[in-house]
This record gives sequence, C-alpha cells and structure tokens, in this order.
Amino acid sequence: MEETIFFNRGNALTSTVDQEELMKKVQIEKDKRGLDNKLVVVQDNSGEYLLFDFSDADSENDQATEFQVKQVIKNEESSE
Repeated sequence: MEETIFFNRGNALTSTVDQEELMKKVQIEKDKRGLDNKLVVVQDNSGEYLLFDFSDADSENDQATEFQVKQVIKNEESSE
C-alpha cells in the first residue's frame, strides 16, 4: 500500500522522468548536504519523479499537491 503525502512542488530538490537519473541526484544531495533528514521520492500523475526533503511535507498549504510516495531515503549510520 502506497502512502500519500503533500508537498509544495516549488520545494522539490530535483525532478525527472527517469528514475535511474533521480537516484543519482539523491546520492549527490545526500553527499552535498550531509543530511540528517529523510529524503522522499514521490511520483506525480504524469509519471514525473520528484525529490523532496521529508521535513517540507505540507498538507496545510493550499499550494500543496498530493503525491504518491515511492521511496523514503534515510541517512544510514554505521554501527562501527
């Protein structure tokens, strides 16, 4: 079962129709930001994939759009 979440499209970190290209951009964003936050990959009705910082979720804003969550990317910490 897929989760639905709301984001303001203008807050997207990046977008593309190619999921493989998006995953490359995910790694770049993680490396660049040193993220402690979660990233989320969503897909809109036209098939475009968008990358958001999970903390930007916003169901209260009338500019927010409903998206289907495809993947949540968390910062992996090693146990060593």
